[in-house]
Amino acid sequence: MIRLSLRAALAAVPLLLAACGGASSSDKASAPETKPGDQLTVESKKGSDMVMGSADAPVTVVEYASVTCPHCAAFHETVFPAIKEKYIDTGKVKFIFREFPTPPAEFSYIGSVLARCAAEKNGSDAYFAVVGTLFRTQRTWIFGDNPKAELLKVAGQVGMDEAAFDACLKRQDLIDQINARVEEGSEKYSITGTPSFIVNGEKATARTTEDFEKLLDEKLAKAAG
Repeated sequence: MIRLSLRAALAAVPLLLAACGGASSSDKASAPETKPGDQLTVESKKGSDMVMGSADAPVTVVEYASVTCPHCAAFHETVFPAIKEKYIDTGKVKFIFREFPTPPAEFSYIGSVLARCAAEKNGSDAYFAVVGTLFRTQRTWIFGDNPKAELLKVAGQVGMDEAAFDACLKRQDLIDQINARVEEGSEKYSITGTPSFIVNGEKATARTTEDFEKLLDEKLAKAAG
């Protein structure tokens, strides 16, 4: 885990980074959002979870991922849609997404903070909409000639104008929440790469749709007794 300072992009806050790698695993609890300038406790630093699916689902999948990780983008393009349709949308699986930034660091944090701001205004659906777009357009907004213009297009999809976008990127409290997640994931679960998964509290390694279906079917059968 590396610590960097992104003075140009994010007001000189120290950032905790991981490496983007193959599927491994991770999990962790969270607390409510905080307002800018609030004194953050250990619990409130973690922020609220971004959740998709039924709260009563018998199986919970936690993914640690980075919006700049190509492996994460590939997972969400080729594997996740089938998992969502078969397990999440049917109430069998609750899916939790937790940010775990990877290089290029400034872009990873900016993307995650942007998604968090969208969620504050329009809920978790807006969060996942932003994350999904960031995954699909990784090369454009990370490596294009005008990254801010591309990110403003993403922000505009969830009703954020340029003033709201600029204000969002000054949110130290959101940076602190992301850093707290990285620290806990690294220390508690030895997370070093993304995407990383935990299924019902246990570390899991799965790469293909077939891998995930087999794993989830086993967990569902166990939960059913």
